[in-house]
Amino acid sequence: MAEVDTIPKLVKNNAEQWGNKPAMCMKNLGIWQKYTWSDYYGTVKYFGLGLLSLGTKPADRVAIIGDNEPEWFWAEFAAQAIGAIPTGIYVDSIPDEVKYIARHADVKIAVVNDQEQADKFLELLPELPNLTKIIYWDPKGLKNYDDPMLISFKEVVKLGQEYEKAHPGLFEELLGATKPDDIAFIYYTSGTTGLQKGAMLSHRSLITTAKGFIARYPLDYKDDLISNFPASWVGDSFFATVPHILSGARLNFPEEPETVAEDTREIGPDFVIYGPRQWESLVSEIQVKIMDAHPLKRLAYRALSPLGYKMAEKMLAGSKPGLPLKIGHKIADGLLFHPLKDKLGVSKVRFGVTGSSVLSLDTFKMIHSMGIELRQNYASTEAGFISSHGKGDISFESVGRPALGTEVRLTNEGELLIRSDCMFSGYYKDPEKTAQSFKNGWFATGDAVNINEKGHLIFLDRLKDLGVLASGIKYAPQYIEGRLRFSPYIKDAMVVGGEDKEYVTAIINIDFTMVSKWAQKNRLNFTTFVDLSQKKEVADLVAKDLIRVNSYLPEGSRVKKFVLLHKEFDPDEAELTRTRKLRRGFVSERYKDLIDAMYHLDKEVKVEAAVTYRDGRKGVVTTSIKVRSL
Repeated sequence: MAEVDTIPKLVKNNAEQWGNKPAMCMKNLGIWQKYTWSDYYGTVKYFGLGLLSLGTKPADRVAIIGDNEPEWFWAEFAAQAIGAIPTGIYVDSIPDEVKYIARHADVKIAVVNDQEQADKFLELLPELPNLTKIIYWDPKGLKNYDDPMLISFKEVVKLGQEYEKAHPGLFEELLGATKPDDIAFIYYTSGTTGLQKGAMLSHRSLITTAKGFIARYPLDYKDDLISNFPASWVGDSFFATVPHILSGARLNFPEEPETVAEDTREIGPDFVIYGPRQWESLVSEIQVKIMDAHPLKRLAYRALSPLGYKMAEKMLAGSKPGLPLKIGHKIADGLLFHPLKDKLGVSKVRFGVTGSSVLSLDTFKMIHSMGIELRQNYASTEAGFISSHGKGDISFESVGRPALGTEVRLTNEGELLIRSDCMFSGYYKDPEKTAQSFKNGWFATGDAVNINEKGHLIFLDRLKDLGVLASGIKYAPQYIEGRLRFSPYIKDAMVVGGEDKEYVTAIINIDFTMVSKWAQKNRLNFTTFVDLSQKKEVADLVAKDLIRVNSYLPEGSRVKKFVLLHKEFDPDEAELTRTRKLRRGFVSERYKDLIDAMYHLDKEVKVEAAVTYRDGRKGVVTTSIKVRSL
């Protein structure tokens, strides 16, 4: 196995070991299509040869954009196998974002899902001089296109089959020549502080990270996984795709984003990993169902759910529950928790995982109360798998112990430094930024972290985001925001303060679905999102949750004023990253007048906000936003 040291070599090895066993399942037109490891490797091989026939050379960049479907990953591994370097683009990226990555990475080949993604590249052709071909795998809507730049995925596979006849053994030769320190992928980072950076990761770093993950979360070929992270995000490789290749676990693809819940229920995965927003959305969905349920069901939920919380507290504290609690919980599980988990498609889950950013403490507790062993992961694009909870070693407040083979160190300022074999190889075209990221061979995460007496890492916030008020009192924005998002009525929040500010304030996004249900139930008339968001009754509703969160905070760091924004934070308007992280600096600048108003005696402020639509058109929304006090 020593020579099986790159991702495409692992795919080939799996085909030899598990040939006719299912490797991937994709739901299409309501029917689950199965692909064996032999199918998998065959497509990777011939698509790779097809790329060679189109003139692709080692180190050429291949961009991939589209929904999570088998073709996305076959294209990725095919490019790696011939020495090319794939890079991903988020499926909901607007043309300007596509242009930035394609130009920055000098993309030569674009592999796209469908007409929508093909159109983005066709529109940008004059500005992408290096692009030679656009390969699509879903032909719907492209039948009458006659642009010579376009070619279908199936045609490229056929080209590869013909190419092999003239070049027998070439693919195997190129595959054998791949090395663990070769660049396997360029991942464009979230861009929370500015332009996205292209982080180069080697086969070694991706495989080492995935092996560390499997050491904490044992998987094997009998397990089912869900492909639900954006394929262009590094977390998908760390915690889904590469673990799937290492363990042989089946990777399942839901048919549409809208059918994820239904398809997940059909699959019955053994392991699920969601980002904090997805777990919070899951909890919000439960709360919606409870609000809409029959009064008797609501009564049963209120009566039985405390038993789940009590059992979770006992298990997490490492103490044995008494007989009355065991019997009560057994009844609660049969009547409430198991049916609820079955509805959500997680009844078979051995453990759940969260990562990427801070998860609300209340959400964490609620998932555990249902009987799902939810563990926190901590990783970064540049440093790989940093830490996680282990079995029987879960703490609500921490992100677990460092992963095997990962060294951690804290600076005097509380910044976490990392050293391991999971490290990235640098930022593409930016050696200066790469050098700045390291301190004497240690990667500087930029995260403020504590280490407790049990050796667990306590994530506080980004170092640059940790707030200090004029009084010298410190506050952690992400902690407050996470607890606010537990509210069924709050979709997002940004906490504001600073050394020149006397108190903490907050910009709140209401959850329109939940608040509109509440308004209808309480006979509150409204017309639009803007109208609903500025109602006094809605502000009073949100204020209750702010008061709840304030009760957890020291007096000096409590939220004193807030505004309900007239719209949601939107990645298309650069307010959020594509992984839905808040771009705090950009939002602070964009809503400067609104923030200033919360620190003066203004009772309302007129806001003009530019809106970018899906087709790239821009518009302006003007409204008056009221400043509320607590």
